[in-house]
Amino acid sequence: MKKPSLSLDPNRIWELDFLKGIALLFMIFDHAVFDLGAFLGVKTSVLGFFEDGIGHISAAIFMTVCGISVTLGKRNIKRGVILFSLGMVLTFGTFISDRFFGTEVIIAFGILHFLGSAMVITHFIKKLPVWATIVFAAACAGVGIWFSKITVSVPFLFPIGLCTKSFYSSDYFPLLPNLAFSFAGAAVGKTLYKNKRSLFSYPFKKSLLCLIGRYTLPLYFIHQPIIIGIMILVKQVFRF
Repeated sequence: MKKPSLSLDPNRIWELDFLKGIALLFMIFDHAVFDLGAFLGVKTSVLGFFEDGIGHISAAIFMTVCGISVTLGKRNIKRGVILFSLGMVLTFGTFISDRFFGTEVIIAFGILHFLGSAMVITHFIKKLPVWATIVFAAACAGVGIWFSKITVSVPFLFPIGLCTKSFYSSDYFPLLPNLAFSFAGAAVGKTLYKNKRSLFSYPFKKSLLCLIGRYTLPLYFIHQPIIIGIMILVKQVFRF
């Protein structure tokens, strides 16, 4: 079996992989902090901003890069459907886990649901003029902020950011206002990456972050079981 190469693929825009690598590390940190509290009872509030802010920064990077990537690729709808379907697998898995083991980690509309939906939606607006894309981004941000301040009685509007008082999702990134990031990314892709080439000369011969960025999806799926497994092992050994 051919091993993944650390060398730069000349056909890829390396800085996008680099950004995704950083975003994934931030997300792993965010999930590890959550698991410390959930499984070991560690008070993570002492971390302040890093307890929650790192996760939002990670998501913002993924969403923006998603928008850029849509302007570069041709199979956006297929990729979007796959991502959303994987998100639904997580929804089903976490629902079963919560129902039978009381884990309270249901993912109703998480980052994979969002990225899959955003990829499809952004595909249909990527041919608009850049100014129109920016207007749509601003509108999404404004409407999303408004939605976040109200509650509704209809239980199935949470994908667009309208939630009931009892709604809960351990990983929640609604379309509004977050589509603003993807649309802004599309504007960046249509201007800075219109030639579909890297903007910077590659500064390293080998980069682990770029490699991580190329395989974010499988790493996303395996990191939580590994972290949770370690937490459970520690809990058993040290009798937390």
